[in-house]
Amino acid sequence: MMHKKTHIILLQLGSPKSTSTSDVRSYLKEFLGDYRVVDLPRFFWNIILYCFILTFRPKKSAKAYKRIEFCAGFFPLIEITKAMGRALSERFKGKYEVHAGFILSEPRLKGIFDKWTNSKENLSETKFLILPQYPQYSGTTVASCYDQLENCFYNRTNLPTLEVVSNYHRLKAYIDLSVEQIEHQIQKYPADDIVLSFHGIPVRYVTEKGDLYLQHCFETFKLIKERLNFPKEKIHMTFQSRFGSEQWLNPYTDEFVVELAENGSKSIAVYCPAFVADCLETVDEIGTELAEEVEEAGAELVFVPCLNNSEKWVKAYGDFIETYLEGSKNERDNLFYDLNPEEVEREMPKFESEEKLTPKAKKTIKLVFLTLFLDLVGFSIIFPMFPSLAKYYLENDTNNPFLKLIFGSIAELTKVGGVDMNSIVLFGGALGALYSLLQFFAAPLWGGISDRYGRKPILLISIFGLFLSYVIWIFSGSFTLLILSRFIGGIMGGNLSVATATIADVTTPKTRSKGMAFVGIAFALGFIFGPAIGGALTAMNPVVHFSEYEAWGINPFSYAALFAAILSFINLISIAKNFEETLDTSNTSKRVVNIFKLFKPIGIREVNLTNYSYFLFISAFSGMEFTLTFLAVERFAYTSMDNAYMFVFIGILIALVQGGFVRRKAHNIGEKKVAVMGLLSLVPGLLIIAYASNGFLLYLGLFFLAVGSAMAVPTLTSLVSLYTPAADQGQSLGIFRSLGSLGRVIGPIIASLVYWKFGSVVPYLGGAIFLILPILVLNQIKQKA
Repeated sequence: MMHKKTHIILLQLGSPKSTSTSDVRSYLKEFLGDYRVVDLPRFFWNIILYCFILTFRPKKSAKAYKRIEFCAGFFPLIEITKAMGRALSERFKGKYEVHAGFILSEPRLKGIFDKWTNSKENLSETKFLILPQYPQYSGTTVASCYDQLENCFYNRTNLPTLEVVSNYHRLKAYIDLSVEQIEHQIQKYPADDIVLSFHGIPVRYVTEKGDLYLQHCFETFKLIKERLNFPKEKIHMTFQSRFGSEQWLNPYTDEFVVELAENGSKSIAVYCPAFVADCLETVDEIGTELAEEVEEAGAELVFVPCLNNSEKWVKAYGDFIETYLEGSKNERDNLFYDLNPEEVEREMPKFESEEKLTPKAKKTIKLVFLTLFLDLVGFSIIFPMFPSLAKYYLENDTNNPFLKLIFGSIAELTKVGGVDMNSIVLFGGALGALYSLLQFFAAPLWGGISDRYGRKPILLISIFGLFLSYVIWIFSGSFTLLILSRFIGGIMGGNLSVATATIADVTTPKTRSKGMAFVGIAFALGFIFGPAIGGALTAMNPVVHFSEYEAWGINPFSYAALFAAILSFINLISIAKNFEETLDTSNTSKRVVNIFKLFKPIGIREVNLTNYSYFLFISAFSGMEFTLTFLAVERFAYTSMDNAYMFVFIGILIALVQGGFVRRKAHNIGEKKVAVMGLLSLVPGLLIIAYASNGFLLYLGLFFLAVGSAMAVPTLTSLVSLYTPAADQGQSLGIFRSLGSLGRVIGPIIASLVYWKFGSVVPYLGGAIFLILPILVLNQIKQKA
């Protein structure tokens, strides 16, 4: 079909409106909000994007854009692309109309099309050739251009003919002029090595989504390398601009080039073939930041500019467009270099797909995730209530022998009559310690029994026990019944060791951290929703609504107990109907259920060191957990709902770190290293809370505590599991959980006593200093490959 008019659009991504932080933030918001660029689940990604990236990154990026700005607010990418459009217009002399269009800058692609489609021009007789300015195809770039085109013409009837050139990575003019550009630069500034640095994308996009980008990059690299008059072993392919925590295409340019310099290369030329116009990634990332790193390493970086709008590139690109539009298929094909596909496949770098969880493992982990989540919601509902619980029973069950025993002991200890905040703190520590002490004894017992009789029956028994404990709590108008409820709940709460052993059953060493991260995420989400629900339900007093049942034990906390009971019942039905046994029964003959043997450490040095480190860490961390609500009430007059908000904040951060970082990167970085990073992150958190004088400082401290615990807990769990034989997973993880429970007995008691004796500052200072011990112990472990 003949067209009366042909429009050429040179399509680029764009740049911010200006170097102001607000404009850079708007740019990053739109760019990183594109699912093609970041394909993580929107809920979690939006939290990361809005809470962290858009809070901290724009200021840093604005400084970088300031360094490449010229002519009062103009950026190279924008001006070079526009200049290229004008030069091509002059070359075509009205034969085609050429325009520069942008996805994130003006003039935007949609604005250009709106102008044309609203004109009187007959679009059915018009052709648009879209030329994304990316030589290599990638779903993160070219596919995003297709999305933009679809948005431009959605629900429109008067449509032009559209054609998109998806790549030109083997275009002879592009390859030859790139070679000429490099050789021209190294003639002026001789180089020992040449690095062709391509923009990176996550490895997962290639191995799982089938993105052609790596193949196209390698073909470009191979063609340039073959034509360069330079020692072939001194020409290297790397990838730059990685973002986030997961593995990207590598070797990484910054690390590789600095290593070249450290190994004796005195001058390194770097060219970026993924760009035809210089931009932030070339001018600043390579020409400024990397150049400074190379200089610090004792070498010099030779920056090779992109083709930009050079006279030769304008002519060659114009010829390419003209041939593409008017030439025969044979003439089009002759514009590109040929490569042997088999040779490319053989020589191209190989990246293995990350080992995936099996379908059974996924199903099991989902069920365990739901089990732990529901358990932890029920468990953590009580957290914001500790101060209120103490006041309620002191006022309404004054003659209770257990209550008299606890507060009598506290009065004897403190030598202070009456009840004040410090004595209530001790009460909370005692109540929390009771639950944890019972878990200490129960965790290895449940784990060991499950090693012999199976995971499913033990899960069912323990979940039913939790359900029963919550039912008793509903009617706990007496403090005695509350103690009974906590007693049963503490024993049955030891099923966490069975849940983690179940995940160990269905995962491999390489997927263990990923599986255990889901345990951490379940904990985090449980701690988000549990305290929030507890705080909200505490505000609704069932005694007001059902005063006639107060004699049956209905109390202000019965709604929370009822909610926890309903969750446990749902959990019980879910496991009974859907859980498939994961235990390998062929190994049961090696397992024991002797409770005394269960506490005997396994004869593996690394397992024992990890257990000791976990015990020391939990002892320090749990002291903070159990005194935090009391500190908030005393220092900031927080209500139960305010306390709930704190746990929601902590839970969201833990879920984000474990879901976005630990799950994806822990095994690649090393479980031991990530655990140490986590423990180190706790120290500033405890120090900040110790001296927090306002809500902002309190939450800043909580930020470090959440991030640190999110990294430490799942990786320490993984280390124990990785070093433990398959036949002993339940017992080993039971001991691990048991030591954690013991830490939750000792930590709250010591922290509560220190809080009472010295005030709210010293427990957090002491905890920060104490954390040096688990770090030293953990450093003795040899990371398992």
